[in-house]
Amino acid sequence: MSKIADINLAIMIRTGRLTVPPLEIRTPASPPNKRGDVLIDVIWRGRSHRFVAEVRRDAKPQTLKMAIDRIRHSATMKRQARPMIIAPYFSQEKLDQLLAAGISAIDFSGNAAVEAPGGFLFYKTGNPNKYPDSSPIRSAYRGNGSLVARVLLMQRQFQAVGDILASIRAGGGTLTMGMVSKVLHRLEADLAIERPNRNAVRVIQPERLLEGLLNAYQPPKTQDLWLGKVAVPATELLARLAGLAPEGALVRTGEASTVEYAAWAGEPITSCYCRTSPTVLLEQLGAPATETRAFANLRLIQTQDQLVYFDTRPNLTASPIQAWLEMASGDKRQKEVAEQIRGSIGIATGTPT
Repeated sequence: MSKIADINLAIMIRTGRLTVPPLEIRTPASPPNKRGDVLIDVIWRGRSHRFVAEVRRDAKPQTLKMAIDRIRHSATMKRQARPMIIAPYFSQEKLDQLLAAGISAIDFSGNAAVEAPGGFLFYKTGNPNKYPDSSPIRSAYRGNGSLVARVLLMQRQFQAVGDILASIRAGGGTLTMGMVSKVLHRLEADLAIERPNRNAVRVIQPERLLEGLLNAYQPPKTQDLWLGKVAVPATELLARLAGLAPEGALVRTGEASTVEYAAWAGEPITSCYCRTSPTVLLEQLGAPATETRAFANLRLIQTQDQLVYFDTRPNLTASPIQAWLEMASGDKRQKEVAEQIRGSIGIATGTPT
């Protein structure tokens, strides 16, 4: 597949590479005007109709919004031409959106929605994208970049991109402004968010964010694990642990935190992620401890993965998103309980993901 950044779309149109059989597409000899519009003649079953088209390198929501406004103005100036937008690829959803706005569309991947009132309506979709986005970011939902999606799920609207970064830092996360911008670019292309203007960000499909996080979810990489029994009453253990480490250095696992968000009777073991060595924490605890599986009441998992420590809640509770991810990626029973946690994320139970 070709990278769209390396392709001259105007040359492709002039050389006849804009094709959607059985339509016949011709370009009059007139060159594009200063606005970049081109004239396109579309012929089907002997009927020819002229369109004035704006060529765009992508079909992202903000790109289409601007293109629709511009091409409507151009079509008004050229009264005998209907408005059209040309891009490397249009999904069925985008074709439907443009038709509803009264704009025809043709892409270089063989899809089209062309309407000539009083003439014909031609609709063809299903061809794959021949020119995929060549964005360097592999996934907006994986690794540290997924902090953006997590913040957007908990706060659905921001007036400035800088506010997103501030919220990430307030939750204990670390990310650069450049990475935030790249992730937002990808999320917009995924139709999970919209950008009403250059700075504002609004979530339009929270379910898509949640689905993306789950599809990309991987358990944290661990450095050490301790499982055993400590001579501290169960009613005191969590409070004793909370007093050992600074905020953001110790947190219950998502599964162990599920009791704070849903009816869940998991294993009778307090499981925690910790940044420091389990041995150091046990020394600080100051109680007899034996590493054993028999009658164990404490599990310490050492990891530096910032995602598990992000947006922690009182009582060493992991964020509802972390709890949901761990449960939703578990067995059948855990998946059922995960549905109860969705309400804490602001997404109704039973919404498809």
